[in-house]
Amino acid sequence: MRNPRSSKARVAELTRWIKKNMDAKSEDFIRETGGTQLQLYKIRSRIRAEKLQAKLDKQNGVQLTKTIILKKPVQTVEEFAKPNKNEVVVEGTTPDFIWYEMDLLQRKLSDISVRLTHVMKVSQARDADQKKMMRDLITENTELRVNNSSLKQQVAELTEMINGAPV
Repeated sequence: MRNPRSSKARVAELTRWIKKNMDAKSEDFIRETGGTQLQLYKIRSRIRAEKLQAKLDKQNGVQLTKTIILKKPVQTVEEFAKPNKNEVVVEGTTPDFIWYEMDLLQRKLSDISVRLTHVMKVSQARDADQKKMMRDLITENTELRVNNSSLKQQVAELTEMINGAPV
């Protein structure tokens, strides 16, 4: 199995292939590039999200911008142009970015929920099997004790008949 963390060059190579063959099947991707299905889905999802973001930004005339918040007033233009330790850089985000990240988190949580449900069902099934086995063993043990008691009584009666005296 390949390492799921690929180098930047490998990811770039896979991204180029996917951009050329956006609607390719996962079998074709795996056969032609040697990548994994997970890589295909992640890269394709990222490409589509980037395209959607660019399209929305173009429609709305919105672009991701950096906002500089100054802790002290600027005296000259040169002072504003050079980086200063008193500056704080804040990067804005768009609603689409937040939606995309929340969607990814929701999918991961959903996967975890499904796995937890599976583990719970398997555990309950094994518990029920163990309880049934214990009930069967207790029933069998009780039957064997009754049979053992009956056999002891028969042995005593046979011994009494053979010897002519009570044991």
